[in-house]
Amino acid sequence: MRQGSKPTIRDVAERAGVSLTTVSYVLSGRLGGTTRISEPTKQRVQEAVRELGYVANRAARGMRRGKTELVAVAIGNLEWPWDRALAAAAARVLPQHGYQPVVLLGDAWRQFMLSGGADGVILGFIPESVTQDETMLELARRGVPQVVISEVMQPAGFDVLAPEPADGIAAGMDFLTRSHRRIACIRRADESNRTIASRYSGYVAGLERAGLPVDPELVRTSHHRKDLAYQAALDLLQLPDRPTAIFANDDMEALQAIRAAFRLGLRVPEDVQIVGVGNSTEGKESDPALTTVGPEPIFDRVVNMLVERLESGSTGEGVRVPAPWTLHLRGTTVQG
Repeated sequence: MRQGSKPTIRDVAERAGVSLTTVSYVLSGRLGGTTRISEPTKQRVQEAVRELGYVANRAARGMRRGKTELVAVAIGNLEWPWDRALAAAAARVLPQHGYQPVVLLGDAWRQFMLSGGADGVILGFIPESVTQDETMLELARRGVPQVVISEVMQPAGFDVLAPEPADGIAAGMDFLTRSHRRIACIRRADESNRTIASRYSGYVAGLERAGLPVDPELVRTSHHRKDLAYQAALDLLQLPDRPTAIFANDDMEALQAIRAAFRLGLRVPEDVQIVGVGNSTEGKESDPALTTVGPEPIFDRVVNMLVERLESGSTGEGVRVPAPWTLHLRGTTVQG
């Protein structure tokens, strides 16, 4: 090996006193076909790798195998608790199976995947559109493994993990209406997205079940931005007849409501009770811990669903796995 140059697989073979083929088998974890590689030989190769500081060229290896060894993770915004949780799960789980995640925001995943940028894709909570459907169908036609988190999509050559929020949202609203008559809502503004709209419609339905009117003064929109969610909560909590409870359509908005309450000197949950949606890690770790509507943790499950597709080579119709939501009572509500 020339001084200053990076060690190569040939350098490893020479140091270990074995063939290039043997090094390749050991590094890839394969058994060596009909030629059994002994444990002492494997140890010599691994020791040579450590001594030389050899690092495999993943890109070159991927080209030889016709694989990128990458998985795209499509999300909407890293500020959103659920999107961060999905990205974190991918970063934790995928390397255990020989893959690295590439996190893509918004619509960027479409061209990336259509150009062969990754071996598979996990689609998180991103806007649902005809274009997205067409992209997924084209990738399915090519046999590209895909898993999508969606309330409304059905398997079509890809797998679907399907959140089922209705019962959980109803439970959250029924819990609040048992003790409150002034219940505010912080929602996202995009009612064209069925997933987003269903959360606000659950708020409206909960009021109707309790015989309460929808008061426009108690509804604010955040456009799913932290600064706007915080200002919305401040505005609501400074009304002359302020709400005694807030149903936020996302944990991010609920956490901003806690922050706003503390800013105004209000106690949570004594002065105002707060319920979020999502069951995020941030909500569990907040002080007080956030009462929220959501599934049990699903993101490791989503990543493993894609890994199973990648490793099985499955090109079937796909499966739909339901993920029911429930109410998780914690510190931002008074337990009756």
